Amino acid sequence: MDYDERKMFWRGKTTFIVLCVIYSLLFLAGVFVQNFLFVDYARVFISIFLIVISFSFNLAFGAPGFWITTAYTIIQMIFYTYVYTQRKDETTIVLIGLSLLSLIILTLFQFFINRVSGRLDKLNRKLAIEKARRINSETTALIERNMVASGQQGIIVKHESIKDNDELKKSLHSSRDVALDSLTTLPNRHAISEHGDVKIYEYNRAYQDAAEIGKDFNINPIYVIYLTVHDDIRFSPSNGHIVVDLFIQTMAHRLREAADYSDFVGRIANNEFAVITTRFKEDSEVKAYAHSLSLALNDECEGKFYAGIAQYPRDSIYAGDLVTKAESALYKAISNDEEIGFYVSDKPNDRAVFLDRIEIDELKVLFDKAFEENELYMVYQPRFDADLKLTGFEAFVRWEFPGKGTVDTTDFLFYAEKTGHIYRLGEFSLMQAFETLARINKVDPNLTMTVNLSTTQLHMPDLQIDLLAAAEGVGINLKNLIIDIPSDGATINIQEVQNTLDALASSGIKMALDNFGRSYSSLNSIPLMPISLVKLDGNFTAALKEGSSQGVLTHSIISLLNEIDIPVDATGVGTQGQFERLKNYGCTYFQGNHLSEPILQGNVLEYVKSQKN
Repeated sequence: MDYDERKMFWRGKTTFIVLCVIYSLLFLAGVFVQNFLFVDYARVFISIFLIVISFSFNLAFGAPGFWITTAYTIIQMIFYTYVYTQRKDETTIVLIGLSLLSLIILTLFQFFINRVSGRLDKLNRKLAIEKARRINSETTALIERNMVASGQQGIIVKHESIKDNDELKKSLHSSRDVALDSLTTLPNRHAISEHGDVKIYEYNRAYQDAAEIGKDFNINPIYVIYLTVHDDIRFSPSNGHIVVDLFIQTMAHRLREAADYSDFVGRIANNEFAVITTRFKEDSEVKAYAHSLSLALNDECEGKFYAGIAQYPRDSIYAGDLVTKAESALYKAISNDEEIGFYVSDKPNDRAVFLDRIEIDELKVLFDKAFEENELYMVYQPRFDADLKLTGFEAFVRWEFPGKGTVDTTDFLFYAEKTGHIYRLGEFSLMQAFETLARINKVDPNLTMTVNLSTTQLHMPDLQIDLLAAAEGVGINLKNLIIDIPSDGATINIQEVQNTLDALASSGIKMALDNFGRSYSSLNSIPLMPISLVKLDGNFTAALKEGSSQGVLTHSIISLLNEIDIPVDATGVGTQGQFERLKNYGCTYFQGNHLSEPILQGNVLEYVKSQKN
């Protein structure tokens, strides 16, 4: 049964069940009473009444209402047919005709609703895209005028400044639009990551479209080939930067000529390049392709070609992370003196790889079972300030998979998107988090709750309406709600989600840029969205060492964000040393297993009370 809440007047499942019981009792009572009445017009009147309440129930509850009323109407016709065989009266024939009429009315009405709903959905999507395009165009023009007038480019400012202060409307649109490497004119590192985001978004949309119409999914995976040439003679600094630059330009030209025209070729840095391709199904095919690129490059260079390859969705579900893992495969190939290497995780449970071996139809059944048998549950990671005072929680959903144990959200999120369960999973986690927030705010009204939204959810046309309705239904304070926006893919078709994010922010909800520092996260996306908090990725902060390049970079980023009044939340804090270092760098908030492991939903309230004592 398609329980689509967007097509119902009453969205609560409790209301649906209660009214379903009332309708069933009325319907059965009406049919039962008819059997004992001998006044013809009274029996006909009851049948008309049953048609009215069936139509009303169908109108109120969409597809579920249609199937329930249809089932009852068919049962009614069977019952009247049986009565006619016993009584042989003409009134029963009229009742059978009315039941048939009711069935026809219900079917035609449902067909009409589905057609109208489908056309309205298409129209709303077109209107949203056009509105977003217009707003984005006007905003870009306004920013460009102000940048020209002020003579400044590439200045990072707060989103509130861009939005509310005409004198300070300067952003990174110019630097963000300059997506070409100035030396080679190939797309730069940021553009490579963004292109990967777009390809992943298209891949997931295609998968969902195929699942909705029951069509076999036959789209190639996404491969990132990270490559370089070791040539100590040509790329020696002793040659001078002009000579080295010429060799890099020649290498870029040969690579672009050797690569297929449909592939995306970009420069990472120095003599390191990346190719993104979706033309192959097997690793052996992409390895042969990488080898053909090496032959073209080795014609020009006397050094040795190396390449690292990573694949979506096997190795990562994030584009920037995919590039990083291809880079990791490259350096591992260099250390092993192998021409081409594939990414292999150092962690045995880097992702729930066992799900890869399960067919899509079986995956759907497993997700349905997970919801029905309460295999999904919530945990909450506490967040603290620099004085270790509890400031709020971040909500995560876990899956207790039979025979495999606990599976983290990030490990099965991709598969939920593949099966179309991402919407139901999002609804489940949001409602659980909202209800928990309402309970803990009764103890401490200042505690916040952070909830995660996937890129797929961000592009849902009814996200704003559904989220605000759910929050209102639970009765939470919107100012205590923080929504995590994934940094990987945050800028995919940003004009499509800009209106939704701005509307949510205007209602008091705070936005946090999640996973910042994972792979090639860009500061450029911060002023383009209503971001109030930046969360440093746990992998980014885990390897901090005093004086290391990672430490210097982390310190610089935190200082820059603090200068524009955007607080930083350090996630994945695993040791006291990391906490002290990040605190000295200027982080505002901290979360990680060193401070507190995630807490089960049933224990959160007691934990809050213990922190207040």
